[in-house]
Amino acid sequence: MKTIFNDGQELQIQQASLQADGGLLFKTISATEEQLRTMFSDAFATRRMTIQERNATVAEYENYTRFDAIVKYTAGIMGVLMYKEGESPDDRMKALEAANEALMEKNDMLEQCILEMSELVYQ
Repeated sequence: MKTIFNDGQELQIQQASLQADGGLLFKTISATEEQLRTMFSDAFATRRMTIQERNATVAEYENYTRFDAIVKYTAGIMGVLMYKEGESPDDRMKALEAANEALMEKNDMLEQCILEMSELVYQ
């Protein structure tokens, strides 16, 4: 099985799979950590990746341009974890925190409006 990058590079892999958190995990034994870091850090190259097995396209992944981590497994297997831009767990957490903050501000404003209205009613 191999991955064909947007720029034409190829990498022999054992597996490519989508993770529950939205990440894309590649497992390979055919490259060093530094080679993997270089290949997967190139946003142009990872913009589109095609997975082929026996010259048949198995899957295509687009816009997984954010290199996140290299994972070392036993038996020399290396994993590379990629995310779409803005969709990593950290990015999602920051977006949720910002949304929560905005909701808290709206809640405070509504509370103040209700208090002002109740004052007017009881006058």
